[in-house]
Amino acid sequence: MKKLLLNLTLIFLVGWVGLCSVALADTEFRGVWIDVRSIPLTEDGIRDMVRRVHSANFNALLVESFYLGQTIYPSSFLASQGLPSQMPTFQEAGIDPLNIIVEEAHHLSLQVHVWFDMFYVGLNEPGALLSRYPQWGAINRDGSTGYQQGNNRFFWICPAHPGVKEFYSQLLREVGESYPIDGIHLDYLRFPDPTLADTCYAPEHCQEFEEKYGIDPREISPFGHPDLYREWNTMRAQSLTDFVAYISEDLHRSLPHLIFSCAVKPQGFPEELNPRSLQDWPHWAELGLFDVFIPMTYSSRPPEFKGLLLWINTFLSSAPFYSGIWGANLPDSTIAREINISREAKSQGVSIFAYPYLSVETLNFLSTGPFPEKVAPPTIEELATPRELPPQVKPLSYYQENARQITALYTDTAIVPDGVLEKSWDSARWQADFTLITGEGKAAQETQVALLYDSQNLYIAFLFEKDPHEVVSSVTQRDGPAFYDDSVEIFLDPGKSKSFYHQLVTNLVGAQYDGSSLQGAAWNANWKAGVSQKDHLYSLEIAIPFSEITGEPPSPKEEWGINFYRNNLKPEEFSAWSPTPGVYAVPSLFGTVEFSVP
Repeated sequence: MKKLLLNLTLIFLVGWVGLCSVALADTEFRGVWIDVRSIPLTEDGIRDMVRRVHSANFNALLVESFYLGQTIYPSSFLASQGLPSQMPTFQEAGIDPLNIIVEEAHHLSLQVHVWFDMFYVGLNEPGALLSRYPQWGAINRDGSTGYQQGNNRFFWICPAHPGVKEFYSQLLREVGESYPIDGIHLDYLRFPDPTLADTCYAPEHCQEFEEKYGIDPREISPFGHPDLYREWNTMRAQSLTDFVAYISEDLHRSLPHLIFSCAVKPQGFPEELNPRSLQDWPHWAELGLFDVFIPMTYSSRPPEFKGLLLWINTFLSSAPFYSGIWGANLPDSTIAREINISREAKSQGVSIFAYPYLSVETLNFLSTGPFPEKVAPPTIEELATPRELPPQVKPLSYYQENARQITALYTDTAIVPDGVLEKSWDSARWQADFTLITGEGKAAQETQVALLYDSQNLYIAFLFEKDPHEVVSSVTQRDGPAFYDDSVEIFLDPGKSKSFYHQLVTNLVGAQYDGSSLQGAAWNANWKAGVSQKDHLYSLEIAIPFSEITGEPPSPKEEWGINFYRNNLKPEEFSAWSPTPGVYAVPSLFGTVEFSVP
C-alpha cells in the first residue's frame, strides 16, 4: 500500500503537471460503459459497483441494457411480442439490475444512460429476436445470414425490413417511460464492416432497387457498375438514416427530457463506392437526430487518438460529442493524456470503455489526476448550444479538388529493393513537405519520396534522417503491426475510385504488412522492401509488381490515387504527403501519381 501511495504521489506531482494543460470546464461528461457481464447478480454487488465508479469522480453510467436481443430488466413489451421478458441470468437471480443501478446512481448524483446494442442480436445462433422475426435478418450478397469472425458467427438485423423501426421505437419508449433514466444510448446502429459482410440483400430490397434501376443489385459491382453501385450504397445508407430519423422523432416527442446519444465509428460513413458501415453520422448531425455523439475514437496511442478527434471535429462540426476512450490495458498515464487531448479538442466529455478494465489503482488515479473534483455532466440544454471548435479544424470538402501530384518516371534499369539507392533515383522527381495528420502543420523532420516504374514494377523510395538510437522496430514477422513502429505506409487506389485502396507498410528493419479496403488484412501481395541506414540517414526502397495490383502495367499518362505516410514515433510525428485530417485510409483525399511516357 505504501508503494502504491508513493507511485500515485509521484505520478501526481511529476506527470500530471504535463498532462493537465487544459482548465477543467464547469460541466463535463465523465462516463463509463458497463457491459452486461460486469453487472453483479446481487443487489449489494450492484450498489458496490456504482459506488466504485462514483469514487473516481465519474458522473455517468452507460449501462448495457439490451444485448443479443434481450433486456436486463423485465420488459412487458418484449413479453407481449412472444419474446423472453428478461435475460435468464437476471431473471433466475430474481433482480432488476437497472432499477437498482438507477436508484443507487441517482442517490450519488450520477446520470444513467441505458445502452442498447441495436442490430447485433445473435452470437453463434440467430437468437430469440431473429427466431421470432426471421424475416428481419440481414441477408448477405450470397444469400447467407450472419458472418464469421474468428471462432464466432455474428447475426444482425437489417433496419430496412417492415416493422423493425416500430419494434425498436416501442422498446425504447418503454424503458424511458418505466425508469427515471437520464438518457438512451444506441450502439451497433450500423451495418457490419464490409470486409466481414456485404449485407442487406433481402429479396424485397433487391426487388425495390431493380424496379427503380432495372437491375438486381446482386448483379452489380463497384468496379463494373460504379454509378449503379453508388446508388445501391445510397439506398442502403438512406434506409439507416430513415430508421434513425423515425426513432429520433418518436423519442424526442415522447421523452423530450432524455439525452439521446449514439456510438459512431469515426470512418463509418460511406465513401461513394465503399459502403463502410453505411452510418452517415455527419448527415445525422446536420439533421439534429441526436443530442450528442460518442465516437469510438479508440487508440492506445495518444497521437492517433488526437488525429481521430481532429477527423471527428472536421466532419461533425459544432455538434456536441463525448470522446470514446479504449481503457483496456492502457497505462493510467495514457488514459489521463487522452482525457486531456479530448479537452483540447473541445469535446464536452469522455466515456471510457469499459468498467472491467478499471482497476482499483486506475480508479484511484482518475480521482487524483484527470478527475480531481466532482463536476456535473452537461444538461440537455447545454448540449443544444453550438460547440466551439479548436483552431486546427479547417473546412474541408470530402473530395479533394486540388490534391498533390507526383510523377513516376520510366526506368530501363530494374531497381533492386535493398534500400541502397541506385543512380536511377538521381533523375526521379523527389517531393517532401509532409504534413502532420494531427493538424499542427508541416512535420519538423523532413521526409522525401520518389517513384519510378518499369514494365513489371512500381518502385517507391523514401529518404529521411533519424537517430538510430530512437528507432522503434519491435515487429519482425510478416503481417505483424509494422505500422505501430517507425515505418512508412503506402496507399494505392489504381482506378482512382476515391473509395478503395491497397495498403503496404514497412518498418525500419524491413518487416512488411499489407491489406486492402475490400479484404482487410486478408489481402496479401508478393512485394519487396529494403532498408539501408548510414549514420542518421535512412533510405527505403519498395518494389510492387503490377501483377499483384492491377494485373498489367499502367498506360503512359495513366493516373492512380496515391498517398504516403511516415510514422515517426519518438517525436510523435505522424505525417502524410497528401494532407488528411487525423486518419490514414481516406482515398477521397489521396494525391495523384501520373506514369510518364517511356
